[in-house]
Amino acid sequence: MQINRRSNQGQAQDEEERDLELENIVGNLMIAQYQVDKLRSRLSERVGGYGSASNKKASAHIFKHNEKWYKVTIKVDEMAINQREVSEDSK
Repeated sequence: MQINRRSNQGQAQDEEERDLELENIVGNLMIAQYQVDKLRSRLSERVGGYGSASNKKASAHIFKHNEKWYKVTIKVDEMAINQREVSEDSK
């Protein structure tokens, strides 16, 4: 039976090598990617008709900011494209 023991110096060296800010950024990135995936899934279900009994595929939001009124309208359409069209558009 082996017992692994670290000296105080070894523990201090390990702690110095960790970058907590970098770990937090990576953790936040993983959470954000999960949220993006979930939102994309919910949006595709909604547009495809699985998430709602209504067929509304548009939404409007009206708000006031600095004494001006704004209306934001979002319309979502499902479309079929092939990989060739995607690569041509990105050039």
